[in-house]
Amino acid sequence: MHIGIDARLYGIAGPGRYISNLIEQLEKLDKSNEYIIFVTKAGNDLYHPKNPNFKKWVADYPLYSIQEQTNFLIDLFRAKLDLLHVPHFNIPVLYHRKFIVTIHDLIMDDTDSKEATTKSPYVFMTKKFFYKIVMRFAAAKSKKILVPSETVKKEILDSMESLDESKIVVTYEGVAENLIKSAPSDKNVLSTRLEQMKIKDRYFLYVGSAYPHKNLETLVISFKEFLQENPELSFQLVIAGRIDDFSQRLAGFVHALKLDSQIIFAAKYAENKYVPDKDLAYLYKGAVAYIFPSLKEGFSITPLEAQSFGIPVLISDIPTHKEVFKDSALYFNPKSPVEFTKKLYTISFDEDLRKILVKSGQENAAKYSWESMGRKTLEEYIKATG
Repeated sequence: MHIGIDARLYGIAGPGRYISNLIEQLEKLDKSNEYIIFVTKAGNDLYHPKNPNFKKWVADYPLYSIQEQTNFLIDLFRAKLDLLHVPHFNIPVLYHRKFIVTIHDLIMDDTDSKEATTKSPYVFMTKKFFYKIVMRFAAAKSKKILVPSETVKKEILDSMESLDESKIVVTYEGVAENLIKSAPSDKNVLSTRLEQMKIKDRYFLYVGSAYPHKNLETLVISFKEFLQENPELSFQLVIAGRIDDFSQRLAGFVHALKLDSQIIFAAKYAENKYVPDKDLAYLYKGAVAYIFPSLKEGFSITPLEAQSFGIPVLISDIPTHKEVFKDSALYFNPKSPVEFTKKLYTISFDEDLRKILVKSGQENAAKYSWESMGRKTLEEYIKATG
């Protein structure tokens, strides 16, 4: 079988982590089928196949663009695939061969605010218009729809009532073993790297993008209140995400609040504007607690990663988190800075609770693996072409 994977988001935020781990598992699990991995020029530098049946094809076309609908379409037909997997659903609408899609969430459906874009409102609304067309085409025409949680499955069925429920398959995501293995065992090595990133105190950690739905301004405000209410404490907040227009906007907000020395943007001390896995392992290893205040998610990988490192997790009480984390995390209302601030103190100093969260968190993280996701996805490839 000749399978293609649209990996143009390889290495970029959550979808990029999903794509890289999926391909890594498929390379280990599938020794018979042949794969073409469509990557951008940047992805071409990051991805290096280990399985000889996996070949790269540079398709450097922006998402939701005219080139995606024309040039990429030509590439796909030239590849003569038996099955195409689009891990971000943005497929050329004239592509008529067999394909499956992954829909990670429906966050864009609820996004209308000018805060959700760094572009002009016209550009944003045009992008959203094409998003809706492509999303519904992909959902209607795909052989299967892979989703990361039952929560997303329900949202899709509520949004697109004509879809057959059996077409939607939940493939839970996981924690990368190589990330855990890269954690330093030498405390001196750990402290040296943290010092290089200007981290000198106990710190809370957030890993991810600075998109508006991540709710990081509320995190910053709550952290400031935490410092003001506890002036005797020395704490920092470390934000580990890619440097882009959204993180720059957040940095401006931090600067306006005069918190530059207390809030660290870790990517400033890394190459290529993003934090590599080795540095992430250092940051997880040293954190007092992991904080994730998002207003909406499809799964949430990074809190699981934190749990696997034995870090207690403070997380927003949204449906996806209740499904994935159950009683292994401390929850808070992401729209209440007052409650958020109180929970920051609780997760820092309630030692009995911290011990419970560390134990239950590690047990929870162990339930989710990329290998399991890879096996399930491969099964769906076979079903889709059968």
